[in-house]
Amino acid sequence: MSKPGRFPPSPIVTLVGWTVLLWLSRLRNVLGDDDLSTAGTLWRIVVVVVFAGSALLAATGRFVTWLVVWTVVFWLVRGGGILLDDHDAAFTVIHTALMVVSIVLAMWVWRTRGR
Repeated sequence: MSKPGRFPPSPIVTLVGWTVLLWLSRLRNVLGDDDLSTAGTLWRIVVVVVFAGSALLAATGRFVTWLVVWTVVFWLVRGGGILLDDHDAAFTVIHTALMVVSIVLAMWVWRTRGR
């Protein structure tokens, strides 16, 4: 139960906040990775822009369904690849947690849409 005078978190606000935080952190990691090729850096920046842009549009009430679907599809494909790839345990655990939180938040938005 929320405290008096405080609103419970909105699913879309929570998903938007999480998405912006997560993908701006990713941008910092990409820009600091000297081992990436130019093409690898650009591809990763495009993904960040798509996520951050989608989140900002969803915050205005537009393209909410797009953000939900994009989040779930991206993480199922990328997260599945991470689980099947040969990454160290810490990388796999961290990215699996990011995937689970992202998908759970997206599903929360989906279940509560229109309320």
